[in-house]
Amino acid sequence: MEVTIKNLESYLAKTYGCFAEKNGVALTENNLFMKLVEEMGEVAEVINKKTGRKADDGTDLNAELGNELCDVIHYAVAIAAVNGLDLNNIIIEKDRMAAIKYNHQINLEEFIRNSEKENV
Repeated sequence: MEVTIKNLESYLAKTYGCFAEKNGVALTENNLFMKLVEEMGEVAEVINKKTGRKADDGTDLNAELGNELCDVIHYAVAIAAVNGLDLNNIIIEKDRMAAIKYNHQINLEEFIRNSEKENV
């Protein structure tokens, strides 16, 4: 099964819609943002372990990094979802502008179209 940005946005809009309550605490945009920052800190912790800046406690650092990045994506998309943003279109447009700015040979939209053609 593959997860799309649209699927995740719909799911998180339902999960956090109308700033639902969890354990009696209202989940506001600010709460979601604070969770995002917390998870970014956890990503930093894992990267510090991977690079030797912090002691490795013997855990599978790649698995731990994957889990923490998943949490970052979760909260970033949740913030977009409760604000009714369409990240799919925003990502494509932002990449299109970056590709021009940084003179990339191909942008994300072209890459996807080329990939779809190859898979036909």
